[in-house]
Amino acid sequence: MGAWGTGLFDNDDAVDWAYELEEATELTPVRQALSATLDTDGYLELPEGACAAAAAGVVAASFDGTLTGLPEEVADWVRDHPDAATRADARLALDALERVTGQDSELRDSWAVAPDGPDWARRLEALRNRLVRAIGD
Repeated sequence: MGAWGTGLFDNDDAVDWAYELEEATELTPVRQALSATLDTDGYLELPEGACAAAAAGVVAASFDGTLTGLPEEVADWVRDHPDAATRADARLALDALERVTGQDSELRDSWAVAPDGPDWARRLEALRNRLVRAIGD
């Protein structure tokens, strides 16, 4: 895994995916990244998991305006597209995070053996809580 930290965009796959988002005029890349986790049975590969986690971060930021940890270009995209995400997107993001942090996830398995694994797990739990609040708003 090409990762340099526990943040949602601290890995090669999420950074590459962010380029797709930068070019988008709507939330389509986010929805595609989230749906990719649910469109596959069995083991969820690391790239799909990393992109889905990053996409879930975009959905949460769209609701609560928290841009901390987002690359500048992604934060700009969120600012330029206020109210892009719907409650349905937040639900989709929660379902995707369930897959990313579940037993059949290469990303979870990779972090489970990493020294910073507990920090990664806390970050994803905090993201999950942000999405739950978004649905409740």
